[in-house]
Parts: sequence; structure tokens; C-alpha cells
Amino acid sequence: MQDCLLANALEQTIRHYGHQAGALAPAAQHHLSSPGKRTRSQLLFAAAPQSEQTTALVHAAAAVELIHEASIVHDDIQDQTERRRGLKTVWRKFGANAALLLGDHLVAAAFRAIAEAPGVDQIKASLIVALSESVSRAASGQHLQLTNQTSGNAVAFYIDVAVNKTGALIALPLQFAALFNRKVPADTSAARRCGEQLGLAYQILDDLKPYATPALLREDEDMQNRVITAPVAAFNSLFPSVDPFQALLSQTDRRDRAVRECRRWLDIALAKARYEAAFLSKTSEVVVEKFISQKLSCIVPAATERVSSFQPWQGATASRAEAV
Repeated sequence: MQDCLLANALEQTIRHYGHQAGALAPAAQHHLSSPGKRTRSQLLFAAAPQSEQTTALVHAAAAVELIHEASIVHDDIQDQTERRRGLKTVWRKFGANAALLLGDHLVAAAFRAIAEAPGVDQIKASLIVALSESVSRAASGQHLQLTNQTSGNAVAFYIDVAVNKTGALIALPLQFAALFNRKVPADTSAARRCGEQLGLAYQILDDLKPYATPALLREDEDMQNRVITAPVAAFNSLFPSVDPFQALLSQTDRRDRAVRECRRWLDIALAKARYEAAFLSKTSEVVVEKFISQKLSCIVPAATERVSSFQPWQGATASRAEAV
């Protein structure tokens, strides 16, 4: 019952701030009419279950989701994505200029949601700082990925992109939870590092999805656009003098080695996330472990296998992950 009430309050709060967009209101209403999984807000609610400031907690969760929605709207422009959650993307329906400005509005709406959160004046500045730093890191990661320039170290490049672009907004709800649980300004660096490693693990799993059916790799959008995914970075580290994009399509043994290297990276990321979680509250530590078991645990197939049930995210399809 409580979970249902929180979920309803969250959606109402997201719409309240998201729809107040003036001339951009039709675009905002269109985009927000099809909610995502709300994974980040669920993480916050679970990690701060004893908060006495329920309304403020909902405002914080709405801020996290509004930033996530902003990143999606902006990413869809850059990736030229046609559809999102069964609907035309904002740029496709309203134009790139409207989508760009809507993303800006959603970022502003997130900060307003925190600014108007009641009863948490003691930690409000810390919440705003954590939010602003996360937005900056996510933007930096997205920009770095768009440059697609590794400066000679594909592995370092890939990790930098993943922990910022994907990890920053998975870390944010854990950082918020740490502040709500302590009720005073506090160091949230362990929560940030934990979330960044969860984001890295998630990105590795998502990048490995196409390798469940190697025969279709040639049709994969990232392969066609020569995007530096985890298998590409792993292949480059193992065979630096070989073009990874061509070899991953045709060299089965080397492709298998790259996938195994990604598995190793995944194990390391999850181990680091668990290590940092030990510095959080016991509740948050348990939530992180549950998040790993439900969202980030799977058997990654070797590149030569065909596994129709390969779904790292429970209930998910093999579609590309939402950007964060």
C-alpha cells in the first residue's frame, strides 16, 4: 500500500513540475505520458525507508527522474532515435529545437522540485550540490562518448564514459538516501562511487546484449556507427593492432576472448560496488545487493552461443538501454 502511495505521489510530482513548461507544455506532456521503469526513484525509496519527510523524499525522487527524462530527450536528438517507450520521440514529433529546450526545462524542473521540498532545509544545499554534480558528470560522459576519441586508451575511455554518463544518475539516489538517512549534511562520496560502479556494470551488460546472437552483430547500430562499447574496448586492449569492429564480426575466438574480458570487468565493477556499499547504512547496503541480484546478475553468453533468454534486466527486452 505504501509503495503504491509513493508511486502515485511520485508521478503527480513529476507531472506537476514537468508540465509547467509554458509553450513547451505539449512536448512535455507527450514525453511524460509514457513513464519509464522509475528504477532510480525506486532505489531512493528503498534506500531511505525510514525517512520522516515523505513529501520531501518524493520531491527528491521526482528530481532524479526529471533529470533522467531530460537526458533521454537530449540523447534522442543526438542519437536520432525515432521512438521511445512506444511513442515518437520529442525531436521526431516536435522538432530538435523543441526537444533541446524541453530537456533544459526538465533540468530546471528537477532543481525546482528540490528547492520546494518541505522540511529538509538542513540538507537542501547538499541535495542541490549532489544534483548539480551528477548533471555535470552525466553531460561530460555523454560528450566524451560523442567525441568517440580514446586518445590511445580505449579501456580508460570506456570506463570514463560509463561511470559518468550511466553511473552518475544511478549514484544520485544513493547519495540522496545517505543525506535523508543522516538528516544532516554528510559526505556522500561512498554512495557516489558505489553508484558509479553499478552504472559501469549495467553498461557492460547492456553492451553485451547484441553478442547473444553474433550473426546479427553486423546489423547492430553501435557496430555500424563504430561506437566504443565494452567488447570493442576489451578487444582493443587484447589485440591493439587489429581493427576491433571488423574482427568482432568475423573472428570467433578473439570475440569470445573479448566477451570473457568484459565478464571480468563486470565482476570487478560489482565487487567495487559491494565494497563501497559497506560504508553506507545497513539498509542501503542491503538495497545495493538486491539491486545487483535483480538487475545486474545474469549469465553472459559466450559470443558463439545463441541464447534466446538472454535478458540481463528482468522483464526487459534486448533493446538498447535508456541513456542516463
